[in-house]
Amino acid sequence: MTDYPGGVPTPRAPERGISAAKFWPGAAAAALVTALSALVVALLLRAFAIDPLPPPWLPDVSVPVRFAVLGFVLALLASALLYLLVVSTPGGVTFFGWIVGLLLLASVILPFVYDATLADRIATALVHLAIGLPILGLLPGVARRAAVWK
Repeated sequence: MTDYPGGVPTPRAPERGISAAKFWPGAAAAALVTALSALVVALLLRAFAIDPLPPPWLPDVSVPVRFAVLGFVLALLASALLYLLVVSTPGGVTFFGWIVGLLLLASVILPFVYDATLADRIATALVHLAIGLPILGLLPGVARRAAVWK
C-alpha cells in the first residue's frame, strides 16, 4: 500500500516477474529436447540417404551432431531473449512467439536459396523445423510456469 498526502492508502498493482530459479532449469531442459530433436531428425534423414546441408563450423564432427549442438545453443539464446522480453516488455511471451516464428520461417526458406539438390534442401529445412518447433513450443510454457507476481 502506498500512502498519499491526505492519508488515503491506495493499493499498488502487482507486477509480473519471472523466477530465474524456475526458468533456467526449464530452459536447459528445453535446450536438451531441442538438441535431441535435431539429432533424431538428422539421423533419420541419414538413414534414408538424404543429407542436410552441413553447417560450416566444427568440420571434424558429424553433421547430426553439428545440428544437435546448433539446436542446443539456439535454444539457450532463445531462452535469454525470452527472459529479457518477459522482464522488460508487457506481453513478452507474445513478442517472443512472433520473433521466433518469423526466424523459424526464414530458416526453413533459407536452404532453398543454396545450390544443392532438392532433397538436400528439403532435408535441411526439416532439420531447421526440428530445431525451431521445440523452441517455439516449449519455452513459452517454461516462462508461464516460472512467472511470479511481486
